[in-house]
Amino acid sequence: MITLALIAMGLGFVAIAGVLTAAEAAFNYFPRHDAEVVAAHTKSPSMARILANPVAHMNALRFWRVWFEMAAAVAVALLFLDLVPGIWLAGLLATAVMAAIGFVLVGVSPRRLGRLHSAAVVRGTGGLVRFLCWVLGPVPGWLVRLGGAVAPGAPAGDDAFVSEEEFREFVDRASESEMIEDNEAELIQSVFDLGDTRVRSVMVPRTDIVSIDEGSSYEDAMRLFLRSGYSRIPIIGESTDQIRGILYLKDLVAAEHQHGPHGTIVDPIARPVRYVPESKLVSDLLRELQVESTHVAIVIDEYGGTAGLVTLEDLIEEIVGEIVDEYDSETPEVEALGAGEFRVSARLDIDELGELFGMDLDDDEVDTVGGLLGKALGRVPIVGSEVEVEGIRLRAERLEGRRNRVSHIIATAPAAADTELSELSNEGGNAAGSLS
Repeated sequence: MITLALIAMGLGFVAIAGVLTAAEAAFNYFPRHDAEVVAAHTKSPSMARILANPVAHMNALRFWRVWFEMAAAVAVALLFLDLVPGIWLAGLLATAVMAAIGFVLVGVSPRRLGRLHSAAVVRGTGGLVRFLCWVLGPVPGWLVRLGGAVAPGAPAGDDAFVSEEEFREFVDRASESEMIEDNEAELIQSVFDLGDTRVRSVMVPRTDIVSIDEGSSYEDAMRLFLRSGYSRIPIIGESTDQIRGILYLKDLVAAEHQHGPHGTIVDPIARPVRYVPESKLVSDLLRELQVESTHVAIVIDEYGGTAGLVTLEDLIEEIVGEIVDEYDSETPEVEALGAGEFRVSARLDIDELGELFGMDLDDDEVDTVGGLLGKALGRVPIVGSEVEVEGIRLRAERLEGRRNRVSHIIATAPAAADTELSELSNEGGNAAGSLS
């Protein structure tokens, strides 16, 4: 009688543990929207209460699954202890049997069943999950955090069947098993990271803002637009802390077409400034800019000063990565153009630039050619900006990247430039003589 009772208890506990495992897998993989649809169509009070507090119900489900697995193991151990002489042999046999049963009947098969038929399992076990949660009572908050049911810092009543950390793990596993591509996994992870990223991390710093002074003419503004490559530029007063408005290229073109390119200032056609604190979450700002149909916002620090500028493109690139247009191209870091002239990358080290001209260049404040150009210029370089440093003439040639910064620079030795000018002058003189 005792043996039969132990067998029945063991089978019953294993069966219940299998059902709870399938239910747990189904609730974890069943989308919340679909669960709400099920609750609305079936008018089930159990599903409504589970949706109202999913974390408590999922923890109760996990608790009872583990409890029945342990109870089944104890029943099997007692059964073998009653049938087999010797406690060590009984324990060994019980361990082997429970490992096989737990793997097949509790671990793999029920989880697969729950994932493949999540809708049916959720509908069928909703009442059971609600009952188990009611029997267990409220799960203490420290137990929820210890079990990892919610992401660190998330409230106990979080509206999700799966926590963020669990979902991230699912994505990593799917990527490793090649169920999704690596770039798709990176995109999903970027969406999660967006919720923790502050505006200060993605903004264009104050020192890199290209702006135009108030009172500037249409012609000056158009020239700056063409040289910088930007389509929206702030209008400033005496300093960058005094932003008067945002000038849009399309507004300028429309005004030029209407009033002509000369004698008119840009101040009246500037758009209002949208200010945002640097501590604001990127996800919140992205949603607000979409609603307001705004593409540019000025970032302010805790003292009300201008900290930087952020665009809608900057926020989107936090998700999809850097967007490169058709004008950007991959070129070598150093390209000889002849006559002592080189096209170099703005990221080229200063020492390497010096080696091209047989010179020893060194600077304690900057390390790259782009940094050297900006330092000597005293402002943010744009296309056409030109300086001479240690006998080398540097001219900004191209803008690229998410910050629209100078990417390539033409480096020329002054002697080579002077020789070229002299040759051009001689050719002009010879041409003039032949005409005479």
